Amino acid sequence: MRWWRGILSWPIGLMLGVGVVLGACGPAPAATATRAASTAPPTAAPAAIAHPPTAVFGGFNPASVSSIKLDDYPVVPTISANARAIYAAGLARGNRARVFSKLGDCMTENPFFLVTFSQHQYNLGKYADLQSVLDYYRGVPARSGQGWDKDSFATVGLAAASGFNVAAPLDSTWADPKWCQGGESPAACEYRVASPSVALIMFGTNDVGYTDAASYDYFLRTLIDQTINSGVLPLLSTFPTRPENPGKSLLLNQIVVRVAQDYDIPLINLNRALEPLPNHGVNPADTIHLSVPPDGRVDLFIPDDLQYGFTVRNLVTLQALQAVLKAAG
Repeated sequence: MRWWRGILSWPIGLMLGVGVVLGACGPAPAATATRAASTAPPTAAPAAIAHPPTAVFGGFNPASVSSIKLDDYPVVPTISANARAIYAAGLARGNRARVFSKLGDCMTENPFFLVTFSQHQYNLGKYADLQSVLDYYRGVPARSGQGWDKDSFATVGLAAASGFNVAAPLDSTWADPKWCQGGESPAACEYRVASPSVALIMFGTNDVGYTDAASYDYFLRTLIDQTINSGVLPLLSTFPTRPENPGKSLLLNQIVVRVAQDYDIPLINLNRALEPLPNHGVNPADTIHLSVPPDGRVDLFIPDDLQYGFTVRNLVTLQALQAVLKAAG
């Protein structure tokens, strides 16, 4: 895990000073950034693309999300005209249609999330129409430079790390020096290096324990702003319920839904997709990670294997990417 060995040698006082949290989502730092940690605003998005008012730190009103019921929203999103405009604007500025990025925590920086689809190891079952999605993205290097040859399925994003909370992608402290420029945040670095057309974004597992609702709302909106202003279409996702704190999980997921509505961007309602599964798709042994079939195969879209969290996340993610590609024509 990048950074971790060096952090272990830091004095405790320094670790606290920079806001390191030993996150429940694995042994890695979860940044608790403040307003100053976010990068300078990038170039403004085209006027035709809808933008809500700029987020204000501490301006979150809990009443704005209290009526949101997660089960009211589909698992696979409908792609709006605004989302199509974001996608088209990104391609016009040179972003790469056949590349997507992954931003998230241990649920995303994980070999069970999409990786094996790069290795021709899968059974799509009755979802054979997803083969076109695999063919479209597979085999295209997901980064420019340094001889990188892994495609988007196999590549761990520069803004994905076990232990990350929603503030971390905006904090240059956690940028990988092998790829990122001085003062560049992980998200800005990812979008520059990958030039993706789409970003898969899911945060919340660590935030349930470490981030208040107002901060979660602010940093998520700031991240979505940066993504859209980089010409990248955000595919935002609700996250699995933490069984030890379902109330906080619901509140943060309600914020996810409201942000998707305000920015008129696609929402993958993973939380709803997981609800019918045993333990709601979460591994009962640790109550954090998504569950995995006994044989470790999360790329078999057959009935028995679709009772496990990571298999379902892979399926609905591919379906969401398919919806984007169909809408883009």
